[in-house]
Formats: sequence, structure tokens, C-alpha cells
Amino acid sequence: MSTNDDTDADTDAQAQSEVDYEEDRLQSTRRNAAKFFAALGGAAAIGSFAVTGLYGLDESALSGGPDYNYQTLYTQGTRIVDGEGNPLSVDAIEEGSGESMTVFPEKEGGGALQVPVATTLLVRFSEDDYSEPTMLDGTAQGYSAYSAVCTHAGCTVSQRTGPNNRDFLCPCHQSQFNPQQGAEVVSGPAPRPLPQLPVGIAEDGDQLIIATGPFEAHIGAGE
Repeated sequence: MSTNDDTDADTDAQAQSEVDYEEDRLQSTRRNAAKFFAALGGAAAIGSFAVTGLYGLDESALSGGPDYNYQTLYTQGTRIVDGEGNPLSVDAIEEGSGESMTVFPEKEGGGALQVPVATTLLVRFSEDDYSEPTMLDGTAQGYSAYSAVCTHAGCTVSQRTGPNNRDFLCPCHQSQFNPQQGAEVVSGPAPRPLPQLPVGIAEDGDQLIIATGPFEAHIGAGE
């Protein structure tokens, strides 16, 4: 076979490999997205499921689309709701328990804004359990909240681990975050903490949990 024939064969093989890769990537994206939304339908407390759904989603799906970014998902006064769209009052989690829930911002008109980038971890410790670099004025009556999108590869942080089950754990690549210290990285490949969402308690009869501003930093992988 001539050199030109060899080159043509290599080019054809490379092109077919790229087509196969793209087909595999699209199929993986569809599977992972389906896993993510199926898991959301039956889970409220973090730790009750492990989702790797965000890993492999394309950029538009991970960002939640052009209208959603870390500065617009929550704004001052946005109510925090569970997966069924129910607003959460101050007694949603027992103070000092360290328990957590997967929550979302409330959509305009009601219901949960269940786009992947909006997935949020709400946890409640005792007020004196927190220390810097936690944004202390972004906690309220023991509550704090963090993005559930891992800063390593965009997977969903969905498990607990560490001393007294304190830390958040990403099941994809085992990044571990300490929510009592601003969700700093304890171990694993994540390059930075989970962004914190400042929260407060609405001063009304229902004492609902609300955001008091947007996430403090970019959500997910990257800077």
C-alpha cells in the first residue's frame, strides 16, 4: 500500500473514531440526565441517593441554560423549597442535628426550579459549629446552604461522610467538603469549595427559609 493510501486509511479511522466518541457521549449525556431527574422525584434528604447525573452533561445543560447562572438562580428573598416545591419553614431540620436536604429555588408562580445547576444542599448544625471561611452572616439559626454541583467535574454532591457524618461527599470522584468551614475541600480532586448560598429566616408568621442573596461564586467546574 502506498503512503497516500496509508494516510487516507488513518484519516478515515480517525474520523470514524470521532463519530463513535460523539455518539457515546450523547448517549451518556441522555442516560445521566435521566438518572438525575429520576432521582429528584423520590428523594428529599441528602444521603438517601447517590447521583452521578451531571457528569457528562453538555455545557448548556450544566449551566441550566442562558437564563441561569450563579447570580440569578437565587436573589434576595427567594424562597427555598423541597423537590416538590413546598416552602420550608425554620423547623424543617432539627437544630444541631447536622442533617441536610436537597433543595431548590422557588420558581416564579410557585414550584421548584429543578434545573441541575440550581440543586442546593441545605444543612443545619448548631450556630457555634461554624467557623471561617464560612460566610457566617450567610447562616441563620444553624442553617447554611451550598451548591450541590461539585467543583471538580460537575457531578451532584449527594452523600455524607467524615466525622459524625459531617462532610458532603461527591460519589463520582470522592471529593469531600466540610460545610462547617465554608464547604472547604477536605480531600479529593475538587479544586475549590462548594459555593455558599446566604440564607435567612423570613420575618413573618410562617418563618420560611429564604435566600438573602445569590451564590457567592461560580457554580460547578472551572473558575
